[in-house]
This record gives sequence, structure tokens and C-alpha cells, in this order.
Amino acid sequence: MTPKELTIRFGIHQCIHWMIIGIMIPVITLIFQSRGLSLSDIGLVMAVWIGSTAIFEIPLGGVADIYGRRNTYVLSLLVSILGCIVLYYAHDLPLILIAAMLLGLSRAVYSGTLDAWFYDRFRHKQGDHSFHTALAKVSVMITIGLAIGSLIGGALPDSEIHSFFHLESIYDVNIILACVSNMLLILITFALIKEESKPATAQDKNTKTNVIHLGLQAIKVSLRHRVLSRLMQATIVFGMVLSSIENYWQPYLADIIQGTSYGVTVFGIISALYFLMSAASSLLSVRLLKWFNGSHKTLMLTTRAFGGIVFILLANTTQLWSFALCYLIFFFLFTAGNNSESVLLHENTEERVRSTMLSISSFMFTCGGVVASLFFGFLSEHYGISVSWIVSGILLVVSSAFFIYIPERSELKTA
Repeated sequence: MTPKELTIRFGIHQCIHWMIIGIMIPVITLIFQSRGLSLSDIGLVMAVWIGSTAIFEIPLGGVADIYGRRNTYVLSLLVSILGCIVLYYAHDLPLILIAAMLLGLSRAVYSGTLDAWFYDRFRHKQGDHSFHTALAKVSVMITIGLAIGSLIGGALPDSEIHSFFHLESIYDVNIILACVSNMLLILITFALIKEESKPATAQDKNTKTNVIHLGLQAIKVSLRHRVLSRLMQATIVFGMVLSSIENYWQPYLADIIQGTSYGVTVFGIISALYFLMSAASSLLSVRLLKWFNGSHKTLMLTTRAFGGIVFILLANTTQLWSFALCYLIFFFLFTAGNNSESVLLHENTEERVRSTMLSISSFMFTCGGVVASLFFGFLSEHYGISVSWIVSGILLVVSSAFFIYIPERSELKTA
């Protein structure tokens, strides 16, 4: 299999995976509000959701390194299906928290599995493609999948499909579709993702008895490494900012369009446009990297700083079109450095702990999300969503300075 064929195979799988996730994105906060939850309750639910991810991130990353990335990923789909079932029947806060915990656990199981599988397979293939370019193409497939899923997810509540099933809420059809789609994805995964089993060595057997030890080793590296440590610091703020906008853009937009003829479909359209903008950002990141003379850190510093400024402007929008424009420009800038960050993370990590290191990065991200969900939930409830977004924008601008301390490209082995 050539690098191009491998990239296409992985891209198709990731497109389907994130399309399923996209089905829930336009309505997840609306689902919680339809159950009678306040903004503070939603902040608590999201804190539990991403908090459960954070708790299990690192040890489960070690499991993927030892027992196989594909099998661990399939397990995550099974947990996700269970979480969707619980969410479907949940109509009070305690049960919703259980559903959130299961969905968060699913994310922890998935984290660092197939991404590590793709990098390890790619770097052993011969070809002229760089990993950064391949990753950009996969990112486009991911965002296309998210866009399609968001369009579907936004259109479903406004359709008449829910009337055929006599559902209590118009948003329940999104939950059902996500559940069934994950079942089909299990079969697709076995068809597209091929993972050769390797004979267990004495070292593997010892490691299997102490997965936590493997995680601790990777943590020490992430704290001491001059590149990885800066990436982890920036990732915490990245998680805070993303959580603040993901949790509250729907009620913010709902207030803007209140009293107009726009329905729930507009949420799906905005989500789809955001993901298409992210796809364009991923493609253009290859050219942007050339403009910055191959400096990953300069690309990340510039785009994140300007992204923070646009976020502050977004917090002051009062019309649908101004909201949509700032929202899309923000995500273009916010995601433009993602491929560079991934390249630096992979190239500075040993293969034996790659899934674990990816899980540590995701752990940092979710920790930021937990803090943001609790803090910005309180801030949004008492002072307004605009105030929490202004604070987030300032944090993003200030944290972009972390990239200044990353060594120049000439000192690193980058794709």
C-alpha cells in the first residue's frame, strides 16, 4: 500500500467517524435545554463529559500502545453506543450526567488510537508525500465529514421523520441516528483499518502488568521536552477556548435569531460552514507554512493570536450575518495551526509511547475544557456569554506566546 492509498483509506474512515459525531454537534446543547437544564447545569454536564475523558486519557493511551490501536478504537464505539442509549432515555440531570460520563469515556478510549496507527504506518511507507501534507488531506476529509453530519443533524429536527417514531423530543432522532451509525462504523473499521498483530515480547508482558508506569514515563518526557512541554501548555488554553465557544454558541445564536423566521436548520448550516472553513484552513496550512519559511511555531503563533482577536469581535456581534462571518473567520485562524502542532508532536515522540503521548495531549486539552465548562458556565449564567468569550479571546492571544519558546524548525526533525 502506497502512502497515497494509505492516506485515502484513513481519510475515508475518519470522514465517516466525524460525520457521525457531526450529527450531534448542532443540537447537543439544545438537547440538554429540551430536558430542562439551565446554562449552569449544561456547564456541569460538559465538565463531567470532558472530565471523564481527562481521567482515563493517559492509562487508556497505554492500553492502545500495548493491546492494539484498532481493537481499542472499536471498544470506544461500543461505549459511545451505550452512552447514546442512556442519553435517549435520560430526562433528569443525574441520568444525563451518566450519559455524559459514558460519552466522555468513549472519547478517552478513542484518543490516540488511529492517529498513532496512521503515523506509524505512514512513516514506514516509501514515497514523496510529507506527513504534514498527508495530514492536511485527512483533515479535509474529517471536516467534510463533520460538515455533512452537521447538515444532517441540523435538518433532522425540522424534518417530519421524528413524527413517524412518536418521539418525545424532536432532537431524539439525532441520538438514534448516531447510535445506529456507530454500529455500522464498527464493520467499516474492520474493513478499512488493517493492523498486524505482533508477537508479544518479554518487555510487552511486563508492560501489560503496569500500564500506568508507561503513562508516567511519557508524562515525564512531556514535561521536560522543550518542544512537547510548550505544546502541552498551549493545548490547555486551546481546550478552554474551544470549550467556551462549543458550549455556548448555540444559545448565543438562538438569542440573535429569536423572533425571526429562522429554524433549527440554521444551526446545522452554520456548523457545516464552520467545518468547511476548517477544511479550507487545513489545505491552506500547507501554503501558509511555506509563507512562514517552514516555521511551524510562527504559523501557530500568528494564527492563534489573530484568532483570539476575532473571538473578541465575535462576542460583540448582534446580527446573524456578522455572527456567521466572525464565527467562520475565527475557526479558520483557530484551526490553521493544528497540522503543524500534530507534526511537532509526532516527530518528537517515540513510537513505543506514541498513543500515550497523544492521550497526554488530549488530557491537557480536556483539562482545559473542564475548567472552562465550570468557570465559563458560571460566568455566562451571571454575566453573559459575551463576557466569557471576551475572556477566552484574551487568553488565546496571551497563550500564543508559548510558541515563541519552541526551537526553530532547523533544530527539529519535522515532516
